[in-house]
Amino acid sequence: MSKAAFGPPFFLGLNAAVNVVRTRYLLLALNDAINWARAGKESNMKALWFAASVLCVSACATAPTDISLGEPTSSLKAEGAGAMEINNEAILVLSIGPVGTAGTYQFQRLNESQTDFVEKPVYLGFGAWGVGDKMQRPDDEKSNLWVLDQKEINFLIKKVEAGTYVANYVSWNTFNGVSSGQAWSCLDEGAYAFEILPGEINIVSSVSAFPRGSVSRLAAGTTDEDVLDQFERTRLNHPDLKGEPVLVAPHAEARWTEKEGGLFSADCEMAEPGSLSLSRIATEADAVAAPDDAELSAIEAALQNLKNDEAKEAPEGDTQ
Repeated sequence: MSKAAFGPPFFLGLNAAVNVVRTRYLLLALNDAINWARAGKESNMKALWFAASVLCVSACATAPTDISLGEPTSSLKAEGAGAMEINNEAILVLSIGPVGTAGTYQFQRLNESQTDFVEKPVYLGFGAWGVGDKMQRPDDEKSNLWVLDQKEINFLIKKVEAGTYVANYVSWNTFNGVSSGQAWSCLDEGAYAFEILPGEINIVSSVSAFPRGSVSRLAAGTTDEDVLDQFERTRLNHPDLKGEPVLVAPHAEARWTEKEGGLFSADCEMAEPGSLSLSRIATEADAVAAPDDAELSAIEAALQNLKNDEAKEAPEGDTQ
């Protein structure tokens, strides 16, 4: 379900502050506040919670540069995991395009039977002024906020627990020249699922994860080679990030009925019991490979044998 909201209401006005305040937690707090305002669920308790969130935010620029696989660091512990075992941790990287606004991409892990979401979503937040989970770009490739390069490739990064993740929600700030607002999309009518492998740097493309019209998607024509080349340059600012990256394509499509959340629940993070289904989609691995020389020879021999049999069965004097 995709929606958009515009106008001067209090919560939407606060949304503009994300673009100038360098903190990841304020981004998420504002996002929640806007969702509540949109649903018409404002209450004194929520207003108090929002105010407290703003007052106790922690300043943060881009993603920590000490992220790594192995022992979780003090500055970045795995999300969506709880007491996660070290050997089941993974790095989730989302490749996106130029960043000219603020927003959040959301992934949610499935349970072992792949019939429901588990725990809380993994948020990959970003903002025009560096807020969120965006990897630091190389010093000689700094972004120009005022003149966006549509072919620019950026990366959002989080340490997560390995498993099957559904790209189920995206939201971002909007501005129509007069008023600010927010657009969002819960992909309950069809969201792609990805297998995030343990011990790997898993790169998911925003093009394959989120629909057209979502903010900061990779530019059309961006190749896998482009993504990998840029990642190798960008990771120089993250020296503890060891290992070869793996490009992860979707392997299934998830559908579910969105369940109404509680007081502190974010949109699209819960499904009605029994409503979530997972359908396998065709992948490149499913494509029929071209026959090799041995197979071609066998096919040719079979055809020749067929011709020989037809010739034996033909009446004498019959010409072909």
